Amino acid sequence: MKRTGSASFFLLLAMLLAASTLLSEVDAEVTAGVSAEKLGLDDTLIYTLIFKNIENPSQPDLTYLDDFKTLQTSRSSEFQFRNGASSTSTRFVYYLMPVRTGKLTLPPVRYQYMGQDYQTRQFTVEVVKGSLYPAQPPPARQPSFFGDDFLTSPMQDRQPQKVDAYLRAVLPKKNCLKGEQLLFRVLLYTRNRIQAVNMLSSASFAGFWQEWFPVPQSITPGSENVDGVIYQVYEIRKAALFASESGTLTIPSLQFDLEMADAQSMFFAAQPIRRSTQEVKITVGEPPPAAAGLPVGQFDFSMHSPQAQADINDIVTLQIKISGSGNCKAIIPPPLPGSDQFIAYPAKITQENTYNSAALAGTLRAEIPVSFNKTGTLTFPPLEFRYFDPARGSIVSLRSRSLAIRVSGEKLSTDQALTLPKSAIVQKGEDIDFIRSGRLHDQSWHLYRQKWFAAVILAFFAFNLLLLLKTVLWDRHIAASPLLRNRQVLARTLKRLARVRHGEDIAPLLEAYFQAKSGLGLAEISNRKIAEIFSQRQVAAAMAEKFLFIKSQSELAKFSEHKKSALELKKDLETLRGLLREIDKKLK
Repeated sequence: MKRTGSASFFLLLAMLLAASTLLSEVDAEVTAGVSAEKLGLDDTLIYTLIFKNIENPSQPDLTYLDDFKTLQTSRSSEFQFRNGASSTSTRFVYYLMPVRTGKLTLPPVRYQYMGQDYQTRQFTVEVVKGSLYPAQPPPARQPSFFGDDFLTSPMQDRQPQKVDAYLRAVLPKKNCLKGEQLLFRVLLYTRNRIQAVNMLSSASFAGFWQEWFPVPQSITPGSENVDGVIYQVYEIRKAALFASESGTLTIPSLQFDLEMADAQSMFFAAQPIRRSTQEVKITVGEPPPAAAGLPVGQFDFSMHSPQAQADINDIVTLQIKISGSGNCKAIIPPPLPGSDQFIAYPAKITQENTYNSAALAGTLRAEIPVSFNKTGTLTFPPLEFRYFDPARGSIVSLRSRSLAIRVSGEKLSTDQALTLPKSAIVQKGEDIDFIRSGRLHDQSWHLYRQKWFAAVILAFFAFNLLLLLKTVLWDRHIAASPLLRNRQVLARTLKRLARVRHGEDIAPLLEAYFQAKSGLGLAEISNRKIAEIFSQRQVAAAMAEKFLFIKSQSELAKFSEHKKSALELKKDLETLRGLLREIDKKLK
């Protein structure tokens, strides 16, 4: 039994050796193929490269493609032995997503193997909007013991799930007025489980001011019956749009990357798909001439005072509030009328948005500091705020209630008063810090006013000037000149020779020196080649022979048991340094 086992082992070994010999004789080949010559912008193109009879090929990098984005790649190998001949095949599969419409080109793939150049054919693929067919999963392969995926998941034999997902851009109406709010929504209709959504398109629309709603961490879907099919509907994006110009405006198609849960994978992998919304056109009209420049929407308006009594030396802050469903960021609060009884200072304005499910609501708050000139009952007249209501189709005028403040006390002297006529407001950040009259003295510390600042700037300027001169003159002209470069090669070699402690270290230094001087590759340098170059450069025969003798002695020193003494090595190095200086004059 032992003899039979040994014979079988040697027979199998002989067959493998014969297979490798036959494999080397089979012609190598590189081919390519595409899954379709026409597809939609939302579809995936499968690009396959097949390497036949090429041992362990490296995977070509296709990231340089401008018209396609690589979503996923896979690799498989196959080995066949038939009728005494063997062959191998390695397959690379690329799943590509087009990034634009039109006729896109996949250039040839070039590969070099054993000194031979191989090239695939060029493909032209026509890409149109939308999707021509659902994205297909990677093609199933026959199981092979020699394949890279012989430990595949038992779930791979399941039928691939059908991709049924599309996007819709939804607006409440297609006609609106300039400045009127439109709620723009992107809805995802799907019968698959979607793990993630990423918007690829720009979030800016020409002709609109837009406020995008925050994207929630989780979205609760609804259900909708579409032609007898029940879909789960997700609101994946929402924005409030305000047209800033009249005419026919276009909301472009928005592209999204959807990560669909792959039911075939036992490791929770995701299958990327791409979907786009439809293009939407909106007709925008001008408001009535009487409403020109007015806010558009529905608003509330009020003004109140935090106190009904005040001292003549106090400051009272009047508060104006405007809230509603229009574009609050474009609203200017009405000013207080002028009066000799009080002084109104610039208002501090704050704005905030509330993202409701039906519309974007906003609130504008204006805080107006007021100081007093006279005592008595001061009455602030009602303020009027006007806007255009598109639902009513008319201008709405809102008036605040009048405010009465009883001012009492006695005006303080100039040096004690908190507020004075013709006073100046000093504002720190966004809050009023103090109010005083006269010229304001700047007490802050300034770096540029220090005595040493000018010296530092001059030193910095001088350093940059020297650096510029070094880069322009020295590095580009002087250091790059052949004369200086040759001197640097010789100086570098002599410096390295001074650090030599063993004879076998001399030969590599001489080869490096000759390589820098001749421009040859290290593999091209031999004693014969050195002799030819020396003869061409008219180096004396005696010096050439001495150079080659020292180099050969150094190479033999690696294998010799008898090493040169330190004195002999020092003598050889001194001779070699003088020899190099003479040879270098001829090799310039």
